[in-house]
Amino acid sequence: MSIAPTPVRTSSEPAPAPPGAPAPGRARRIARGLRLQYGRAVVAAAALWLVYAVVRWLVSGRWHWSLVLDVVPPLFLLGAPLLLLVASAAACGRRRPVAAALAGAALVLALVTGSGLNWPALWREPGPVPAGALRVVSLNTQYWAMATDSDRLLALLKARDADVYLLQEHVGWTPGLGEDGYWRLDDDAALRRAFPGYHLARRGELLTVSRFPIVAQYPVGPGPALAFGEKPDFGQEFAREKVLRTDLEVGGRVLSTYNVHITVPLALDNLNPFSDFDHDRYLRRKHAWRQAEFAGLEKDVAANGHPVLIAGDFNATASMRSLDGLRDVAEDATSANPAFLPLSWKFASLGEFGEDALFNRDLPFFRMDWAFTKGDATVHRYDFLPTDGISEHRMQELRLTL
Repeated sequence: MSIAPTPVRTSSEPAPAPPGAPAPGRARRIARGLRLQYGRAVVAAAALWLVYAVVRWLVSGRWHWSLVLDVVPPLFLLGAPLLLLVASAAACGRRRPVAAALAGAALVLALVTGSGLNWPALWREPGPVPAGALRVVSLNTQYWAMATDSDRLLALLKARDADVYLLQEHVGWTPGLGEDGYWRLDDDAALRRAFPGYHLARRGELLTVSRFPIVAQYPVGPGPALAFGEKPDFGQEFAREKVLRTDLEVGGRVLSTYNVHITVPLALDNLNPFSDFDHDRYLRRKHAWRQAEFAGLEKDVAANGHPVLIAGDFNATASMRSLDGLRDVAEDATSANPAFLPLSWKFASLGEFGEDALFNRDLPFFRMDWAFTKGDATVHRYDFLPTDGISEHRMQELRLTL
């Protein structure tokens, strides 16, 4: 006599109804089918996002097309897997733990590889700033307040009464001409009237204004002669002069300040994918320039025995790996910032970038501006301040002692 084997039911199959029980209604069958498809969709979405997150991290700062993947704000890199993790709770059967595991892995990856969240802000008490601490201001001035007025910019800067100003985009620009539209600002007289007794240093678009004597000024990184020949014009200087080091005499010691504006990886007027513009060549050139600028800065900082302050517009978010090398030789000042999510740049939206502007401005989800120290330079306070519509960037202000 043979015994028929008991059929094995997979976890995705519904349990059979007991003998004599009524068959499930049409609505219930539809609901089961929808939930099954929903679970499959969540698993697929979580898997795709995890693949994207891993690939983005592997190629970030290493490949000239990585910008396409890096353009996502760090906050979104956290938000997407968190949303998928919540969505996985409604999946049925074995799809629920699979979706949760995939989303959880992507969330952990985002947290440990540059989330942009400033965790020390949750427990760090800033405390009083020591008497005599230096006040340093850094700002990308957006083509020297071209959209508003340079007098307003100077008034904004003077109101901070800083000891040192590290200013980027001290330059004129003619809209519509792209990289050919930059021209030099010859305004030393106006600057000396605005900052009497201060010392000035320039390199291309970079302007450092210091209350302390400038004892030395060094070019850092590749200069324009490397790419354009021995007699570059100002537009070519603007393109390659991206780090200005000035050594300041402060109370008998030397403080090295690095004024930084790393090359933007992609100008927004070159985004049209249907034009005959050679995007690959353009991105390859920009990537090579950025790599050379970061490498030059890292090498100079590593060899510098003085206390160091580095600040400016790095055109890099917390999730990009472009800052990894600099973090190896200098200390990120973010822990002295009181904001849990420091933001410093918004796209195409003039107007005060205040704390109440998080959701009423165009894409205020990025941080491009950073500050670092090395040696005996200690940052006690680090803030991002509104610029009253003068720039798309917020102003960096640091209080430090040597």
